[in-house]
Amino acid sequence: MRMDMKQIIMVAALATVGVAGAVEWRNLDQEHQLGGRKASEGYLRGKVVLVDRWGLRCPPCRAMLPQVEALWQSFKTKPFVVLGGHCKGWGEAEDVKKFVAQQKLTYPIYEDAGLATGEPEFDAIPFLYVVDETGKVVYTGHSERMAREAIVNSLTDMEAPRNLAQWRRFLDFELAHLPGRAYLRANEFRKKFPAEAKEYYEKFKALTAIPDVKKLAELVAFSRTAKDSPAFGPKDKVKKDKFARLIKSAISKYASLKESADPRVAQEAKNALADLIWAEAAL
Repeated sequence: MRMDMKQIIMVAALATVGVAGAVEWRNLDQEHQLGGRKASEGYLRGKVVLVDRWGLRCPPCRAMLPQVEALWQSFKTKPFVVLGGHCKGWGEAEDVKKFVAQQKLTYPIYEDAGLATGEPEFDAIPFLYVVDETGKVVYTGHSERMAREAIVNSLTDMEAPRNLAQWRRFLDFELAHLPGRAYLRANEFRKKFPAEAKEYYEKFKALTAIPDVKKLAELVAFSRTAKDSPAFGPKDKVKKDKFARLIKSAISKYASLKESADPRVAQEAKNALADLIWAEAAL
């Protein structure tokens, strides 16, 4: 798609909205990884994130880890990530890695991982906190049950906002950071709030002017479906194979989006493709 100068200016303006308030994560590199899947700041953006700050030499922390793994297994098909942040000084890295492997913990675990700015203060571990899609901390404490409630509420609000204020909050965040998801939500917003949608005319116009945004929205929608697909049993081999082929085809079809000149498009495409690869591996 070729853009004129006015469209280019609008897209550039949209790209800068909200960047200063973006959530930043720390220590998500190979040097600090202790086990589980890899994570990245880019991948966590737009997800509901449960952070578990724990230590190997802390018996209550070790006792809670199976519950944290269960939370990850319960919601991993959603826009959700568990991030284990082992507290430095509470165990040697190699011992932690061995323990994580023995316990078969599959979520990302890093040394001192957590919010780079604005992490809630704590004086006892295990300490849990939940961050919603927009980077707002919505729970802090030591209760797995209350953390689960916060996760459920955050995912529900993200997928089905309860009021106009919530719709605006999520839409504004996605317009700034997640153009594919914003494209999908904007279409819903226009249908649900036609009068209020007029206020977003210029932003929606700038959104549709982003090259490949519609293609990105297709990828985001498909990856969401693939992650949330039902488990296939032994008798479902034909359906399973067909679905696997669909995923492989989508990965190939949308791979070029990772090279987009727009960093938001490239990052969201990488995230969605990573979800498709994980969904394929789980078949």
